[in-house]
Amino acid sequence: MAHKIRIACLGTSDSLSRAVDALLDNQVIPAENIFLSRTDGPQVERFSASGCQLLPDDMNAIVKGELVLVAAPGNEMASVLAPVCGCTSGRYLIAVSDRAQVSDLSERVANGTQIMAVQTETDDNGTVCGKAEYGKGFVAYMKPPCEDIVRAMIPNLTVCN
Repeated sequence: MAHKIRIACLGTSDSLSRAVDALLDNQVIPAENIFLSRTDGPQVERFSASGCQLLPDDMNAIVKGELVLVAAPGNEMASVLAPVCGCTSGRYLIAVSDRAQVSDLSERVANGTQIMAVQTETDDNGTVCGKAEYGKGFVAYMKPPCEDIVRAMIPNLTVCN
């Protein structure tokens, strides 16, 4: 089911590319509602052929999106969030990482940001699994679309709250 949410996608090359590929392959978000930053590297250029919007920088992407998806390894999450931490207020943030935790993310983003942290791990069979946790006060009507977005990337997802 395609959601009409406008989503800014940020992250590091491999993690970001896998996330956007999953959103497009599973048709969760229409391509024209996906905003990417040229500063995330040349690998995001290929998504413009699918109809995704390429913007000059992360801040412009966030301003266009209602929801911000950040996909990065845990050791790079802070550097991905650093330049945009002040402009997330009033938006929904989905952070996907091997170390994502609501408590850490809430310290790195503006007050008023609704947070969903998805901690990933790879099991012995090579399957990526995820455990999602919502920040306090996350609005109920946004949970189903956020979970659909994450399940496109991580089908084996457990939601904690």
